Parts: sequence; C-alpha cells; structure tokens
Amino acid sequence: MRDFTEGKIARQVIDFTLPIMLGNVLMSAYGIINLIWVGRLLGHKAVAAVAACLPIIMLMPAFLIGLGMATNVLIAQAFGRKDTAMLRKILSNSFFSSILFCLLISLLGILFRHQLLQWVHTPAEIYDMALSYLTIMMAMLVFHFYVSWMNGMLRGLGDATTVVKILTLLAGFNVVLVPLFIRGIGPLPPLGVAGAAWGSGAAAALTCLIGYVYLLRFNPYINMRQWDYSLDGNIIREVFVIGVPASLQMMVISLAGVFIVSLVNRYGTAVTAAFGIGMQVDMLMTIPFISIGIAATTISGQNLGAGNLERVFETTKISVCFGLVVGLVCTVVLLAFSEQIGGIFLKKSAESSRVLGYVRDYYRWIAFIFPCFGVVFAVHGVLRSAGDTLALLALSFIAMFMIRIPLAYGLAGPGGFQQDGIWMAMLASSALAVGLNWLYYRRGPWKKKRLLNPSSSPSTKKTSFSA
Repeated sequence: MRDFTEGKIARQVIDFTLPIMLGNVLMSAYGIINLIWVGRLLGHKAVAAVAACLPIIMLMPAFLIGLGMATNVLIAQAFGRKDTAMLRKILSNSFFSSILFCLLISLLGILFRHQLLQWVHTPAEIYDMALSYLTIMMAMLVFHFYVSWMNGMLRGLGDATTVVKILTLLAGFNVVLVPLFIRGIGPLPPLGVAGAAWGSGAAAALTCLIGYVYLLRFNPYINMRQWDYSLDGNIIREVFVIGVPASLQMMVISLAGVFIVSLVNRYGTAVTAAFGIGMQVDMLMTIPFISIGIAATTISGQNLGAGNLERVFETTKISVCFGLVVGLVCTVVLLAFSEQIGGIFLKKSAESSRVLGYVRDYYRWIAFIFPCFGVVFAVHGVLRSAGDTLALLALSFIAMFMIRIPLAYGLAGPGGFQQDGIWMAMLASSALAVGLNWLYYRRGPWKKKRLLNPSSSPSTKKTSFSA
C-alpha cells in the first residue's frame, strides 16, 4: 500500500504505472494466449469464432467493471484521507452488490447467447464454435470478476505489486491449462474452441482461491471476517452514481465495437480474422495507456480525498506527456512490424498470407490512433478520480455514435473504401476525441465534485447484517 499525497509526482506516476502496466500485460495475456493456441492448434476459422465473441464478452461484464471503477475511486479517496472505517464499509458494500449483478449478467448472457451472436452477424461456418465459446465464457464470468475486483481494490490502495503476483499466477495457469483443454490429455477429451474457454475459466477459478488465501496473510483489508457488514446508503448510492455511467461508457464503447464487427463481418472470414488479430494486438498495445489512466485515477483520487488539487493538475500534465511518448513508440512499432506481429497468431498457409495482408492494411490507419490514446486515457483517469463519470459517458457517446459509427458506414458503404473505410473512421473519431476531452478537462466542473463524507459523519442510515 502506498500514500500518494506526498512526494514527487513525476516519479510516483512512473513508478506506479510500470507495475500496473506489467499487471495489465499479464491480465491481457490469457486472452492473447487463448487466441494463439486457438490459431496454432485449430486454424483461422477458430480464430474468427473467438474474434466474433470478443465484443460481446467485453460488453456483458461492462456494468461490473464500472462498479469496480467506482470502488477504486472511493477506496482511493478514503485512503487519501486516512479513513480506515470507511474503507472497510466500501469493500463490503461494493463486493456483495457486484457479485449479485455478476450472477445476473452471466445468466442473461447465457439465455440470450443466440441473439447476441446473430446481432454481430456471426458467419454460419463459425457459428457453432462461437456459440460454445461464448456460453462457457459467460458461465465462468464470476471467477474473472473476482480476480478483477481484487486487483481494483489493491490498486485503489496503491498496491500494484501484489496485483502483478496475482496476474502472473493467472497467466501461468492459462499457459498450462488452455492447450490441455483444447487438445485433451488422458481422460480429458479434445474440446476444441470450447476448450480455450474452459481452460481460461479454470485458470481464473484457481487464481481466485490462491489469491484470496495469499491476501489473507498480507493485506489487512481483504479478510471478510473483519469487514463492516452494515448497509451504507451513501456508499451504495455513490457506487452506482459513479459506476453506472462508467459502465454505460464501457457499454457504449463495446456496443460500438459490436457495430464495427458487424460491419467487418460483411467482408468475409479473412477480414474478420485479421480484425480479430488486430483487436488482440490493440488490446495489448493499449495496456500502457490504460495503466497510465489507472495510475492517474489512484494518484488523483488520493489527492482529491486529501484536498490537494494542485497535485491533481500536476498528475494530469505528467500523465499526458508520458502517454504521448508511449503512443508514438506504438505507432512506429506497428507500422514497421504489423505482418510479423500478426504472423504470431497463425500457422503458415495461403489463407494466412491473405489474412496478414489485411492486418497490414489495418495498421496503415490504426497505428496512428495510439498517440490519441495517450491524451484521452490520462484525462479520463483524472476525471474518473473525481467521480465525474457522467461526462465521460457523454464524451464517449459523441465519439462513438455521433462520429465513428456513421463515418464507418459512410466510408465503407457502396462506392466507398470497403473495410479500409472502417479503419479511417476509427482513426478520425479518436483524433476528434482528443479535442473534446481536453476541452472538457480545462472547462468542466469536475474540480468541484465531492464524494463520501468521512466515516465519522453520522449522515447515513445503516442496517446491520451478519456474515
């Protein structure tokens, strides 16, 4: 655990971002590991089946991730003002409400899996594979959620090192279990694409168990026996006031991804496979920017809780500069090595060469998005630390549904640039998002927002219950 209300901000941003970045690399690793194993062991059609599910898998748990973001913000602010009693109440109230929603979302995902796959125009030749993969991923969602919740709680406390340990465990289990479930071993039969989902879920379940036991020894807040099991109306309200717009923001982005995938699927399996590879690489390349944003949220949140607004402004400047440098590096790497990177996911064949050609075309445009991410993610991190997630929702909606989607359909439509028009629209919307977000940061009312009162304030009606 680390206090960011004192010390040199530049060093804190870099020192805290780096382990977060490593943790996020490991968190994304199991998705990339899955896709590599699927592509190498089962071929490009299996890759396309997994790719068709990715926007749905990102969309369904978005509400839970938003609640986790709210918990992170509240924990950071309470920790910044040294309010231990409030911390324990935030943990208990946020955890149990989120678990209930996780089970509900998992059930809805399973019940409506056919409609979801039809919604993204999943090609018939990969439909059965995509269906089995999606069903299992939805069934195992609760384990992935708990890993994510533990990590968010630790980051709010400024502890990124333990997150790295937990995610190293998760990635290691994936490396071992995913190929075993795909190809089978001993009494375990080959499960194909479904095996990738089963292996990933089993890895998350094992990580939940071992991670909790480990944290019982080293973290004073994780022990559920020591939590304050009182329903706190203010905490629950703030979790939803912050978390629902954050969730809707992610849903807007994921829903935009569904429309993009639906449009991409019209150009055939090879383009879909190329886009699936591109999405996985983009998720990896986006990790530094997500990490910078998370670091900005925690550092700014602690300082807002402590009333140090000048340190928040300094955090923004340093985070944006850091993000721009990383973004330019990503652009150069992807322009120079797009085909080599794409080749990692496929075994050599005439069809894979065609797919890699589409990957190269994709990055002629998408490579230039990453400097935009450097600004947007840093600004989002600071705004989120103040709980101003409604503004982030509005900004994302404008960028995605008023700019990206209409532009993509226009540029890729009849007489347009086909799939290249989609990539052009994605770049244009990202560039415009930079200006919109920076303008709001400079002029918006986020600086005046106040969240929970200190725990000593008797302003909340409470109802006790036992564990």
